[in-house]
Amino acid sequence: MVTRKSASKRPAAKAARPAAPSETKPATAPKRAAKTAPAMPRTAAPMPAVAARAPSPATAAPATAAPTGEARYRWIAHAAYLRAERRGFAPGKEVDDWLAAEAEFRAVYGVR
Repeated sequence: MVTRKSASKRPAAKAARPAAPSETKPATAPKRAAKTAPAMPRTAAPMPAVAARAPSPATAAPATAAPTGEARYRWIAHAAYLRAERRGFAPGKEVDDWLAAEAEFRAVYGVR
């Protein structure tokens, strides 16, 4: 058998309470100022000078690893070509160009 719940057993509807002033929203929101970066002070103190120390040759490592094998050969060949081009490809100085390019490679990569 199905019975109906009586109206007296239903929970009473909650009475609407007035909202507190802090909970109400204004009709129009105030305009916000555009965000800007903070201004730098006009009398900024100068940065202290820091003496740069050169690393000792024993502990200094090259910034990048030196190319080896084929990459080293191509680097030196390209440097030798650029040297020959600068001197107008005059014959008889090819070996000097190659040796100078090898010396440049050793200077750039710190290879002995």
